[in-house]
Amino acid sequence: MIRRLAILLAMLTALAGCRNDGPAATAETSPAGHAYRLLFLPGNEDVSIHVAWPTDRAYRAGVNPAAPHVGVDLILAGGAEGYPAGETGERFADLDAEASLYVAVADHVIGELTAKKANLDEAIVIANAHLRAPGLDQAWFERIRGGFAKTVAESQAQPLNAGFAALRWAVLGDQPLRAALSLDEPGVIESLTAADVKAWHKEVITARPEAIVVAGALDARAAGAAVDALLAGLPATGREMARAAQADWTPRRILLHRPEADTATLSFVGPLPPTRAPGEIEDLILVGALGGGDQSVLFKAVRTELRASYGFGAGLANYTRELRVLALSGQVVPERLADVERAVRKAYAGFRAEGPGGDLAARKAPLLEAFRQLPEFVIDVANAELQGRLDGYNPGRALALPEELEAVDADSLAQRLREGWPSADDLIVIAVSPDADALPGACVITAPEQAADCP
Repeated sequence: MIRRLAILLAMLTALAGCRNDGPAATAETSPAGHAYRLLFLPGNEDVSIHVAWPTDRAYRAGVNPAAPHVGVDLILAGGAEGYPAGETGERFADLDAEASLYVAVADHVIGELTAKKANLDEAIVIANAHLRAPGLDQAWFERIRGGFAKTVAESQAQPLNAGFAALRWAVLGDQPLRAALSLDEPGVIESLTAADVKAWHKEVITARPEAIVVAGALDARAAGAAVDALLAGLPATGREMARAAQADWTPRRILLHRPEADTATLSFVGPLPPTRAPGEIEDLILVGALGGGDQSVLFKAVRTELRASYGFGAGLANYTRELRVLALSGQVVPERLADVERAVRKAYAGFRAEGPGGDLAARKAPLLEAFRQLPEFVIDVANAELQGRLDGYNPGRALALPEELEAVDADSLAQRLREGWPSADDLIVIAVSPDADALPGACVITAPEQAADCP
């Protein structure tokens, strides 16, 4: 009897394991003391490790703000002991692995390493060498710096981006954060040195990241060992973050006069709550309904009905993790600029008062499908979990997004519009036009920095 009972209990335990063998999230600590989140994804051949290092460089005067943008590429391309410059990409490709470093808004540098489970140890050795002691090859530094300078110059020459540069002057004024976001100070990229990048690397890439996520078919013991190996030998000390910045969202109407522009651009911008506050899922639904395609409210109001634009859309963006913005923008026929301003303001006011309307289930469907498929894509789900960790959410938010989405209803959308979104009269208007008189009553400027003085 005892034998049969033991067998029965074993069978029940096995069945329980089968019911719970799907994706799961836990908070773990590695043997070396690194806190991390583990997304267990059974059956996934790949493992992805994501690390977020905090930084406040963009908020500080006296440092070159271009260093992070060049540095993230130079660390992986500039070689390390035993790894000649320019060959790391090929080594990762041979392992069927990927590695990247990038600047995430102004507050973090994020590293991602993804490899087949069988090749993970070797990929970690390569990545650790470059994080711990990068060669920062001078020739590669100059190549990367030159390419980055060209990309920034091309972007700044575009009328829409010139308008957003003016907006940053209006909102942020003469602060280090504005200069770091715009990178428009004369010679700021050209004056960057390899020594600047070296100092940035020493300051930021330490053994004290703010968040770590491991995703894949690894148990906690293997995941903890991988985290420790990746961060081995990095400096144990970090720096206390001082991210002070002031934003002035006083509504203004500004026109940047660009006589050489072929067409005009028009943007409406206002603040939104940061993603650490509830309402991010509502924002995704709302911004799609407002300006996410040819059936959106703005497209119909400006392109279909007014026939005065090449298209008008809406999007979400971040200056920092705390300073998040809603932007409505598009290209406009210059002589219809004032008409489009009125039409967009009216359409937005109506949308904020009445909500998106239509079939909410149909609006949710694309997001729901994406959220349900997220655990199948190891890099994407690890990134989503990392962002959730940085926003203070509990472990497993990336896996619980379908349930979070299903909880959204017409009332929560209306509340979000009412309490979280700016009113039509609170939006800042930025136009770029070849006609200085295209927006009557606007503050007319000829250079983005003049927007700081617009009333």
